[in-house]
Amino acid sequence: METETTPLLQPGQRVELDITTVAFGGDGIGRVDNFVVFVPFVVEGERVEVEIVEVKRRYATADLVRVITPSPRRVEPRCPYYMKCAGCQYQHMEYAFQLEIKRKQICDVFGRIGKIQNATIEAVVGSPREYHYRNKIVVHGPGKPGFWSPRGRSILAIEQCPIAREEVNTKLEEISQQSLEDVHVTIRSNAVGEVWSYSETRRAQADSLDEDPEAELPITHSTIAETILGRTLQVPLGSFFQVNREVIELALRHTRNIFTASGCKILVDAYCGVGLFALMLADRAQHVYGIEEDPKAIKAANENAKRLGLTSYDFYPGKTERLLFYTLRQCKLDETCLILDPPRSGCAPVVLKTLREQKPKKIIYVSCAPAMLARDIKELIKSGYKLERVTPFDMFPQTAHCEAVAELTRL
Repeated sequence: METETTPLLQPGQRVELDITTVAFGGDGIGRVDNFVVFVPFVVEGERVEVEIVEVKRRYATADLVRVITPSPRRVEPRCPYYMKCAGCQYQHMEYAFQLEIKRKQICDVFGRIGKIQNATIEAVVGSPREYHYRNKIVVHGPGKPGFWSPRGRSILAIEQCPIAREEVNTKLEEISQQSLEDVHVTIRSNAVGEVWSYSETRRAQADSLDEDPEAELPITHSTIAETILGRTLQVPLGSFFQVNREVIELALRHTRNIFTASGCKILVDAYCGVGLFALMLADRAQHVYGIEEDPKAIKAANENAKRLGLTSYDFYPGKTERLLFYTLRQCKLDETCLILDPPRSGCAPVVLKTLREQKPKKIIYVSCAPAMLARDIKELIKSGYKLERVTPFDMFPQTAHCEAVAELTRL
């Protein structure tokens, strides 16, 4: 049954809209008789013609048909697959405007989800590389390797990706001549341009590797050497590492400054991976701890610490949910800084409960999911922390994603 405010929109219908804003996730918002319609690949201030795809009770989704009145911030995308591939959402916007949009979106998320109206959200720190920044991509089979289409209905065969680093694209060109089975192929590179590739089936876990020496794309090295801030770390091929080396260095320098200014002597790096934050800040701490559930990554963290000559550290294998309480119990909380860098889903309730009970002096929360960051900071504020500032870093130019570093101090 239609309400008075719900227009009789139907899939396949074409309408004209004025785009008032671009929402978090990249879709523009227009309205038909005050009924919200989400449209990708538009810029606020534009008038566009769209075709309705789906109508829900509170909103509709639509495809862009044509831009009637373009924004002066609109530019020509560099990628021939743009709008057909799910990887990028913002190539049609000037890069400086992308940064403005992302800050506005983070401010909105903190107000709407975090209920924090006066949060200090700094300007987004831009990427030195607007294109050719990704050191890792994953292409999919079966058939010619490619990326998913925007709604995940098919795989689009590709030969080049403008946001991938040049050496990754060289390997991609080679792989694109092959026909894949039902697998993913990951291509990774490091700071000096070395390239690795490996395959895994759809049924494999995200961190599993196909180590069959007879495989079509065999793994020739189990780890990749990556240099960050002048220090070289060994990273297992299947373990997480940031995709934009230049931007993670900017975020690490920022984090080092926060840690130094805090006066803390102990650093706890939760969800530490191969120990990136702990190892890059270890020279400013008396002792560092790390917690990581990926067994390959935590082994690499210990080996990296030894290789860097550290003597006062402990890296624990296991889930942060299980180990954070016992780790903090070993620390003088008045001298402890905790770095949280959880997966996209944010911190589990038990982690937030631990922080209500064990209150380290300083928390640095690193997140690639601003909505989850705002949700968790809302709970940390209730637990007796003050949000000092949020500094966004554009780890993912041309996409709707953004990294953010939040600084919190115990009251």
